[in-house]
Amino acid sequence: MIALWDTTATEVVSALASERHSSGGTSGLALNLVVIVDEKGEREAEAALTLAAQQHPCRLLIVVRRDDHQGQPRLDAEIVVGGRLGPCEAVVMRVYGPLAHHAESVVMPLLAPDVPVVTCWFVPPPQRTAEDPLGAFAERRISYSARSQDALEALRSRADDYSPGDTDLCWTRITYWRSLIASAFDTASAPAASVRITADASDPSAVLLAGWLTVRLGVTPVIDDTPVHRNSEHLPAIKAVAITLANGDDIAISRSDEGHTQLRRTGFPDRSQILNGRTLGELLAEELRHLDPDQPYAAALASCTADPALCGGSEKEAAS
Repeated sequence: MIALWDTTATEVVSALASERHSSGGTSGLALNLVVIVDEKGEREAEAALTLAAQQHPCRLLIVVRRDDHQGQPRLDAEIVVGGRLGPCEAVVMRVYGPLAHHAESVVMPLLAPDVPVVTCWFVPPPQRTAEDPLGAFAERRISYSARSQDALEALRSRADDYSPGDTDLCWTRITYWRSLIASAFDTASAPAASVRITADASDPSAVLLAGWLTVRLGVTPVIDDTPVHRNSEHLPAIKAVAITLANGDDIAISRSDEGHTQLRRTGFPDRSQILNGRTLGELLAEELRHLDPDQPYAAALASCTADPALCGGSEKEAAS
């Protein structure tokens, strides 16, 4: 491990090359992972990134934005190769003052050549991620709308500035729900006639699920707004999904506060499983498994944000 205080990008590049040489480097880097965090979330982010790096060997560039009221720009860097952050080449950059808003000047010289770049914001993302200096050079851009002050407004912003390669960890949170619903339709004998979601209507994951169901089933769900107990911030605030088919059959998925999930289908035995919240690292690791544009996410995002009834609007707004 090498620590550099009040350093420059040139010194960091040189120190990384030296540490790679002395440590033997890491072979088979799959990607560059650029992650933007704030001081408060640094510890959680490092734990999440350690887990993700175990599944995806990468060059990990962590940008920790510190006090941007400081008058002079300053860069402190910590270089770790194959150490506490897992099997990766990691550079933790703490940026101060005006440099906090121009971190690309430090990040770009450190990118490993000939491998994809993924940029992830564990803080509220910029207004236009694909045009942001830290997102413009990335093939994939991962945000987390749930961490914005107004999560539904953040979804609308993501829809307004969507570019192929964008995705949201709020979408990743509903992978299990989408899998359960899709598996239930393996035995469906008629199309859906109505859909009802019991969820916290302010949760972006619930809204994205509604958008996905609209696209896949051709039926706009009704969201029953209700408080939902969650034992993890990374668990979607969804309690149940009920689907009535055109022939009168029902499909119902419900989740208890303890995490027990039950699937009921007319004419079939009930099926139960545990659906606990995943960690931030597990969500990120899932997203890093595919670097191509996420077309189902794009379709769900466009659908839910185009319908005021789904994305925080009133019935009056939806009818106007």
